[in-house]
Amino acid sequence: MNVLFLIHTEYHLMVIASFIQQYFREQDKFNVYVIIQVDPNKSRFKFKIDPKLLGAKEIIVVQTAKDNFVYDYKIKEAINEVMNRKYIEYISFLEQTALNFYFVSKLRKTGCKICLAPEGTKPYINITKFAIGSRLKATINNYRFLIAQKLYISDLYFVSNRNGFLKHTDEVWINHAESYSNITRKKVVPVDVLKDKEAIYAVSKLFNFDVTDHFCKTDGIILYLNHWVVEFKIYDYEIKMLETIRSMYPDKPIHIKLHPSTHEFQLKRLEKIQGIEINRSTIPAELFIASISNSIIFSFWSASLLLQNESCKFYWCHKLLEKEGVMMDWWSIVNPTKHIKEVESIEQIKF
Repeated sequence: MNVLFLIHTEYHLMVIASFIQQYFREQDKFNVYVIIQVDPNKSRFKFKIDPKLLGAKEIIVVQTAKDNFVYDYKIKEAINEVMNRKYIEYISFLEQTALNFYFVSKLRKTGCKICLAPEGTKPYINITKFAIGSRLKATINNYRFLIAQKLYISDLYFVSNRNGFLKHTDEVWINHAESYSNITRKKVVPVDVLKDKEAIYAVSKLFNFDVTDHFCKTDGIILYLNHWVVEFKIYDYEIKMLETIRSMYPDKPIHIKLHPSTHEFQLKRLEKIQGIEINRSTIPAELFIASISNSIIFSFWSASLLLQNESCKFYWCHKLLEKEGVMMDWWSIVNPTKHIKEVESIEQIKF
């Protein structure tokens, strides 16, 4: 039985590695195929992925630059190769992408089960902004891309800001199902990511990850996970918050796990803060979180904190942005966990 994954980031790779180990590890029963869609202009997947360590039969890389509206025979060839097989399940993360539109439209007609995997905190975010203009533009660009690559579909899908919006999505996989509102009324399947030490070991091996290659100390440290944001006022507050944390804990090692899409101007500002180490690795932050102890882990709302490490303290700081009046007023998030504390002052961030 063939299973197909479509992924775009190292985070997705980590999640499917965990899923493959849990649900599709019987290689005499399942043949797992993985499509990695990458933008060659971005710093993604700068390491070799061993299909055997992933538990996959084959990995297919599809390179597509943003707004790629010129025919590329390599894309067409890669997709044709994928579509030569029959699949029992198709699992993707980014519902709004052109390739996902294509696979959903084609595979649902073959009886393949269409599944949406958990994409960070997106399932727990409520967006009140309709954003008709940007959604229409994204929809048009999806079909422009598909037509340019000679990947034709008969279904009409309109990009939405809701999780599980595609009418042909059969299942929504969620790692905190009890906190999911399910406004699109899809079948919800509870799943776990990195549920035990065996899974953490397997994923660490896949990424060739050893935390001591990145941190000199792994006990009693402070780890901050930053974000790529569209509201630059948040970047200003980020600097203020980190400088305050530095003054509160002058003797503690402070590390920033940098988001790969962080704007260059903000990176330069972060580099100027004394006593802070910046980690530019694209290895998922969850592996760092699982590998440290007795530490503070904080962020505005990073999904990586959804992974619990019982020896550490976890803090979301988005309420600080609300108090400062710099939080997006069309956006809100539900904390789906019990271990993440949502702080209303920086002083609440404690060991």
